[in-house]
Amino acid sequence: MSILALGINKKISGFTLLELLVVMVVIGISLSLVMPNLMKNDDDMLNEESTRLIALIEYAADTATSRGVWLAWSPTADGYRFLQLEDNKNIWQPIIADEVLRERHLPDGVKLMASTQQKTNLLPNALLRLSPSGIHTPFQISLIFGENKRIIQGNLLGKFTLLSHDQSLESSP
Repeated sequence: MSILALGINKKISGFTLLELLVVMVVIGISLSLVMPNLMKNDDDMLNEESTRLIALIEYAADTATSRGVWLAWSPTADGYRFLQLEDNKNIWQPIIADEVLRERHLPDGVKLMASTQQKTNLLPNALLRLSPSGIHTPFQISLIFGENKRIIQGNLLGKFTLLSHDQSLESSP
């Protein structure tokens, strides 16, 4: 027996306006909770770049020691690269065969400043040498994006430290 045969005349309709509004509010609340986790802020992006750079420098220093070759880190106009000293030619060649030590470009707006312990700023294409002996020139690399700053410090024995802007201000005399 059908519904119409019983005399029940019930009209089937879509969603009410109230139901649609409730669904929209639930979607809005869900998006407001999820979006901050999906979008990186400037500080998170700078932390990621700094962590990547310190890991790459550590890897390059370990590679120089284990292979017994001179490697170098060098800032470029929009990022940085690693180079290897060709002993037979006594010239520095960019590393292109190693996917880890390939040339890197920084995100737009990120500035890189590097200096040695003697407070000499490294210009683009200057070299920060990584010795096969494991004894390296002390250095400081600053990554700056807007008001945020991260500093990577390397000491003579190849210990690399990542500092935030606040930590570097506290440690300076």
